[in-house]
Amino acid sequence: MESELDNLNSLGDFLKVLPEKLLRAGGDIDSLRTARQCMYGYLAVTSDLFLEWIADEESLPNALSDESVLKHIIGLYEMAVRERISLVMWQRYVDFAASLSNSRDEEIRAAAAAAFGREDYVITLLRQGVEATGPHYLQSQALWMQYCDYFLHQINKAEGSQRDELVEQLQSVFIERLAQPHTGVDETFTMYSEFTTKHNAATYEQQMVDANKIVSVTRGQSVQRNAFEDRLVESEGSWAEYSRYISGLAADHTTRPAEICMLYERALVTSCYSPEVWSEYGAYTAGAFDDTQVALDVMYRGLRNCPWSGRLWAQCVRSAYAHEGYELASRVYARATDTHAVSYSMVEFGLLAVAWLAVTRTDPGCDDEIVLDTCDQCVDAAYKLDPNTADPVLYFERCCTSTAANAENGTERARRLWTRICKARRFCTEAWVLSAEFEAAHGSAQSARSVFRHAAQRKLDNPERLFDAWLALENTSGELVDIDAAERIICEQRRVILRRAERAHAMAGPAQSEVVLPAKRQRSVTPEATAADHSTPADHSTPADSAQAQSTKSDSAHPADQPPRVTTVFISSLPRTFSSADVEAFLGGPTQATNISMQIDKAGEFHGRATASMQSASALIAALDKNNTVVDGHHISVHIYKQHAKPVETSVAVRGFAVHATNKQIAAIAKPAGTVVRVRRNQSGDTAFVVMHSYGDAVRAEAMLNGCVLDECTLDASIVKGGRSATAAKQKDAKEAGVISLAPRKVARRPAKKVSILRTAPAQEPSGADTEAKSNAEFRQLFLGNDSKP
Repeated sequence: MESELDNLNSLGDFLKVLPEKLLRAGGDIDSLRTARQCMYGYLAVTSDLFLEWIADEESLPNALSDESVLKHIIGLYEMAVRERISLVMWQRYVDFAASLSNSRDEEIRAAAAAAFGREDYVITLLRQGVEATGPHYLQSQALWMQYCDYFLHQINKAEGSQRDELVEQLQSVFIERLAQPHTGVDETFTMYSEFTTKHNAATYEQQMVDANKIVSVTRGQSVQRNAFEDRLVESEGSWAEYSRYISGLAADHTTRPAEICMLYERALVTSCYSPEVWSEYGAYTAGAFDDTQVALDVMYRGLRNCPWSGRLWAQCVRSAYAHEGYELASRVYARATDTHAVSYSMVEFGLLAVAWLAVTRTDPGCDDEIVLDTCDQCVDAAYKLDPNTADPVLYFERCCTSTAANAENGTERARRLWTRICKARRFCTEAWVLSAEFEAAHGSAQSARSVFRHAAQRKLDNPERLFDAWLALENTSGELVDIDAAERIICEQRRVILRRAERAHAMAGPAQSEVVLPAKRQRSVTPEATAADHSTPADHSTPADSAQAQSTKSDSAHPADQPPRVTTVFISSLPRTFSSADVEAFLGGPTQATNISMQIDKAGEFHGRATASMQSASALIAALDKNNTVVDGHHISVHIYKQHAKPVETSVAVRGFAVHATNKQIAAIAKPAGTVVRVRRNQSGDTAFVVMHSYGDAVRAEAMLNGCVLDECTLDASIVKGGRSATAAKQKDAKEAGVISLAPRKVARRPAKKVSILRTAPAQEPSGADTEAKSNAEFRQLFLGNDSKP
């Protein structure tokens, strides 16, 4: 059974197949019920699985007449409508209750009344269903009309004061429904008019005037919602469009929170495994409702759907603390750690740990010693996980050490935490810089200087970031002697880094270190080539001058400090949650990377690709060394950015069209294939040349034009050789063969100048002396003859 479960591809498949596996293993309904209850405690249960669960319980002998079994079935329905606000599930629940109430078996009706705890359970259940599904703009009318029909049926059976009370209640229900935007507002208004005519004829006019005022406002609100609904249909229910829908309604202060919540519920039908949707939903309910239980229920549901999200666990910890305090928050945190839900990533665990630290720090029952112990425990748990999943900006580590430093007598504990962090992440420049900044703030400049010296000897991922931070410290708080010492150590370490890079590029081979520049010549990206680009002498320099210039240039500045010719890198496979600031921090900070460009699609969504300009050769090498770095489970790719060549215009020759056919007609046929630059014809007019934007467009245009019928004429299309006309191709071939034509070019419809032209060609092949390069004056003399002026 375990091998079969391992082959499942999604959480939904797991939920569907697990009960059947356990049922075959156990052989009875009890094991199936136990499995489903365990799943509901930890994972989301789909509506289909709830219906199967209910059907299995109803199939038991005497299930509907047994009060205990009936209570269990009713509990399943309650769990299902709380898990997802589904109109289908509410309809099934109401139909189930109505079938019990209308049963001819007295024993079943008595058991139902006892299980529900009241006699009028049908009308109560209908009212709850209308309250839950009423904000649904498109599909709430059916259940509401069933509620009205049941109300009218009760009114017809009642008499006296009871009837008057029911009439008054239904009138309030009508008014509330008319104020709720929905697609059936006109139908509801008609029903209200008929109801008022029959039961409140004496006050009909005044009631209809009041109702008209309400309906006019509702219709205006429906216009806005209809526009959003149309865009939802066009986008096939994308979360981006739901988000715009929610933002548009939230900006209107008349929108009720229940309607916003219904939009979130509709979005979750297709995005239930998106932590972003659940996070926004939980944040909205926390701010819109005074009852903290609403937000907590949303977060519980989100965790059952996305138990891998550290952000959802963090929100749930905070919601639990706001609802019941430290005890409930500690249970949520313990559940996350015991189930290892976020133990696959240091980033996800860090989000949970930061929330737990905030609860511990703010709770009045936790003293500083408990806070410090919590910091140690969180760091211990985090650094047992895969280091490749660590956060490059050290968000969790900064929060832990700051919390410890702010506690009483916690500076030394925070220092030990930074020491452990730097040992665990010894190649992370940001860890060493933050540790040095901590020492400068809570210790002394000498201790910070010691951290910098120790870190400079490491093989860091971004050494220039460390060097800049060290020099900033010395220039703000150090003596001249300290500044000189720091610069000497930095220069020495730069030489070490350069030699290390030289060895790496030498081992990689020249094939991997050469790239094509926009100038269309081969060059190397090695530090030697970078230095050579900045020390190349002019063409008139002698070899001695060249050597002297190169020596002077190398003495004045180190090659690693020079800006490289190739400065742009292309980064792909980034987490979609990354911003330009995150990319900048990943590449080493603003001193190393600039001009961060995030590539987004037409919908404005980031798909994990960006470009950045590096400030120096060392920064470029450090960025390329980060290729295949793992961040948030993404293997980030860093390469030199190669600009694509500009598309070459290509011509398609079209023949066989009628004489009266126009260029616009021919261009209209080729337009679906791509961009049509222009259409021109030859002098005889029997061939049209359709110039396309690129060769690919020309290939598609040829397929569309060839064989196409235009004005009862079948077209014949072919791509011109090399994308040029036949005359241009012949001229280029003649030029490549070394043949020089002295005849003037004939230009159509343009009068030639009246000059004396030597038209007689030499009788024999010119000698080698005649083929030597001629000056412009000699060509002019040969072309114009003796009449030309000297």
